[in-house]
Amino acid sequence: MSDFAKIIDTQRGAEDCLDRRRWRLPIAWVLTLGFGGLMLLAVASVFWLGIQTSGRNTYGLLLDKAELAVGIAEARVRAQLDPARTQVDKLTDLLGRGVVDPDDEPRLEDLMRGMVVTTPQVAGIALIRPDRYPLVVPQENAPQAATAISNGAEALQIMMETMGTKSSHWIDPVWAGGVGTTVMVVKGPARREGRFLGAVLSAVSFTGLSRFLADMAKESDLNSFILFDDHYVLAHPAMAGRKFNFAHVTDRPPLPTLEELGDPIATAIWSEVDPNGNATGKGEGKAGEKMDTGIDWSGRRTDVTFRRALVNGTEYIYLLKSIPDYGEHPFTLVVSMRGDDVDQEIGRFMHLLWVGCGILIVSVLLALWLGKMMSRRIRRLSKAAVALRNLDFQNVPRLPDSRFRELSDAASAFNTMITGLRWFETYVPKALVLRLIQRDGGRDLVSEERDVTVLFTDIKGFSSLAQTMSPQNTAEWLNRHFTRIAACIEAEGGTVDKFIGDAVMAFWGAPDDQPDHAARALRAAHAIARVVEEEGEEARRHGLPPVCLRVGLHSGPVIVGNIGAASRINYTIVGDTVNMAARLEALGSELIGDECYVVLVSDDTVLAAGSCTVDMPLTPIGAYSLRGRTGQVDVWRLAMPGDANPSEA
Repeated sequence: MSDFAKIIDTQRGAEDCLDRRRWRLPIAWVLTLGFGGLMLLAVASVFWLGIQTSGRNTYGLLLDKAELAVGIAEARVRAQLDPARTQVDKLTDLLGRGVVDPDDEPRLEDLMRGMVVTTPQVAGIALIRPDRYPLVVPQENAPQAATAISNGAEALQIMMETMGTKSSHWIDPVWAGGVGTTVMVVKGPARREGRFLGAVLSAVSFTGLSRFLADMAKESDLNSFILFDDHYVLAHPAMAGRKFNFAHVTDRPPLPTLEELGDPIATAIWSEVDPNGNATGKGEGKAGEKMDTGIDWSGRRTDVTFRRALVNGTEYIYLLKSIPDYGEHPFTLVVSMRGDDVDQEIGRFMHLLWVGCGILIVSVLLALWLGKMMSRRIRRLSKAAVALRNLDFQNVPRLPDSRFRELSDAASAFNTMITGLRWFETYVPKALVLRLIQRDGGRDLVSEERDVTVLFTDIKGFSSLAQTMSPQNTAEWLNRHFTRIAACIEAEGGTVDKFIGDAVMAFWGAPDDQPDHAARALRAAHAIARVVEEEGEEARRHGLPPVCLRVGLHSGPVIVGNIGAASRINYTIVGDTVNMAARLEALGSELIGDECYVVLVSDDTVLAAGSCTVDMPLTPIGAYSLRGRTGQVDVWRLAMPGDANPSEA
């Protein structure tokens, strides 16, 4: 592995260690999930609040409508029954306070007749006395209604039951044979100074209430009816014109059942419906059970319960309310309506719900798309920036333009920077820059003295060679030559300092510490021999003279660092060692004849290389005086395969 590759691996290893110490989020996740998550949170929050408000309003209005419908029917029921109890309470009060004498029958009868006339729904009023015959005042249009429950053993039984009570109360429906209908009876005890005066009774027929329910159904399309004990019909629009005979019924209330009534809507009230709206048969439903309608959107408490049923494929909604004030068994007031009427309101709400969901999904998808689009651009910028870590400017991809202004500006600036760096790369040794970055972390270098090995090369007869080529061809040939020479130097971890005309200056031992700098330089010189051989073969193929190269190597101390002007500085070496290497290269041109490749090495370099010279034989050629120096220098020649015996030269 070359030093260049080792430097890159060392940098990456350091960065990986830093990455392991610090946890980083991919910007693609942040942008995509950030945009999508924030949009989801914002839109979903507003949407949820809107749905909650709309749902409460919609279901609140439906509940108001249901309560209003039930309230109207309940008010009519109470208006039908409450006056009867009021009459009983008033008459018992007058008798108890002595305002009316129970023996004063003319006055008592006038009083009772006045009560009956003002309440047409009351069939009649009666006073059953223990020591006299009953006093009965019937309604003019039903003269036998009151007498049907105030004669014989039945009247005696009612009086005996009333003696043990303290206030008026309703009893369960009874059959009034005199008028052929079922009536509700309210009774109360009349006492004066602790003495029982008699039982006051008032009877109410539900025929009038059934007629009222029939009229309400025509006006509002609401089918209302009243159940007794959940399975018997007390009042229903269909009962306004029908007659039922329960004279001989003793084991059940004298009322028609849901099946006997013949109304399929009323009959289906206790049928079970599954969540898909399919009827599953009759259940054991009770009025007190609330139908599962899902979320209570209205947020209100109500005493109205709901049920659903299918009648001939049509869904009906039942509104139920218990009325416990009349008798031992509470009444159940039922208002039925078509499910379509309710679904219109809910349908508009569900439409809003689906539209809101659609807007939410589109908003989140759009946010995710925008986040992904931006993250893709930033990821490309990041990958291109990472590629710069290796200073491999030629392979850094060009960033495409973006519709986002800032990203477009960043891409344009980055592409311009890469263009400049590609030109910069041709003037600055890339391997040297990487070593300096790794060694000093980008800080200013301080000049220092180091032991290095310096190499100089020079082409023999280059001027004659250049005369045979055009200036363009000459430049191209030199570029190829220098590229091959630099590759041999950098393969051994050397630094190409500069190109001087047709010469190359390089050194080993700086900026990295290289104890084997002399051996590296010798191996690089040996590798350059193959370059010279290849260039010679190319020249012969083109009919040109062969290329001959002279190389000088010397090891010693130098001053190394950033040297130059403030506007143009070089990382280079200066000192006598540099001059010695240049003189050895020049000596090779003087001493050696027509040989194409000659490498002269100083005695200092041979000593510094040590045992590494075994594979590359070095032969002493004598001591020489070099220009500009006193004394003589022992010079060695690096032998190449195929060379003649250097000692003979």
